Amino acid sequence: MAPTNKQCAVCSEPGKLCGSCENIHYCGPVCQKADWKVHKLLCRSFKAARDPPGPDMMRVIAFPFHSAKPEFLWMPIKPGEVKRPLPGKFFGSGGFGGPGRPALTDELSFVQDIKTGKRLHHRITVQFRDEFRTDGSLPNASVLALTGGPCLKKFAGPVLVFGNTDTKEGEKIQSIDLDTSDLNVIRYWFAIGFYECENEQLYMDRLMSSGNVQKKSDMIQLTEAYEQELRTKGRPIPKFSLDDIDIKKWLEYNEALYEFKKNWDAKNKVENPTEQRDFSKPMDKEELAWREELRISGRYYDQSSAKEVLESQEWIPEGAL
Repeated sequence: MAPTNKQCAVCSEPGKLCGSCENIHYCGPVCQKADWKVHKLLCRSFKAARDPPGPDMMRVIAFPFHSAKPEFLWMPIKPGEVKRPLPGKFFGSGGFGGPGRPALTDELSFVQDIKTGKRLHHRITVQFRDEFRTDGSLPNASVLALTGGPCLKKFAGPVLVFGNTDTKEGEKIQSIDLDTSDLNVIRYWFAIGFYECENEQLYMDRLMSSGNVQKKSDMIQLTEAYEQELRTKGRPIPKFSLDDIDIKKWLEYNEALYEFKKNWDAKNKVENPTEQRDFSKPMDKEELAWREELRISGRYYDQSSAKEVLESQEWIPEGAL
């Protein structure tokens, strides 16, 4: 089905459909040529994946690590409050899931244009191997090919991108079939990262001052420090797999990690003092909305995050949490 938005993908002027995929509009050859380097990566793939092969399927963009080209795939939809793909063994196996089971994954999402902050028509989620930084995964060639240069998000191993409706609280989150018009905003996110508002640093400083959360980017450093303390005390470092541990023990490990975090944060404040801010003024609607989006997008961890990560895995037994 052709998109209802007939604006040029480059300049937003009225346009005509791409003659090959019939999925994206261009006002003329100048804009089409300007976008061709990116569009050609998925033009032919969309044509082949235009229609779903069956019911309850969603169209996603797969970024294989061993290929320079991403591709559209249809994947079954996982039942639940959030309609998400069932990737099977797209991400490989092993790790926490145990031999033969799909690898543990994590994800980040965004719903704002990276350059302008304008809200997109739907939320875009990027899913990846949870341990890609430490499990020997190779750099993702198709992500690097898409950005064509600097890449802030240095993903390794396979990456999957899917869409959901941007809904209000209490509404069911439906799946969205991604198409070629999503590729540029995904490219900007890989290269630049999240949109930052004018008061980004102030909002982040207030959030981090609570001591109850941790940036995802800092979690590796925190975990390494905690495990080093366990070694110093002669205590074993837990290694978890679904086959040989109680999931509740893994959650208990995360609770212990956050207890350690309190002292770790205090030590860092002494060693790396920062300007003290006055946070006595209550948060306004803009800051509350910013904090909610930060939570939804998966950019920080709190004590509930470990459970949320597990709930998103297709192989966790029902009722295990």
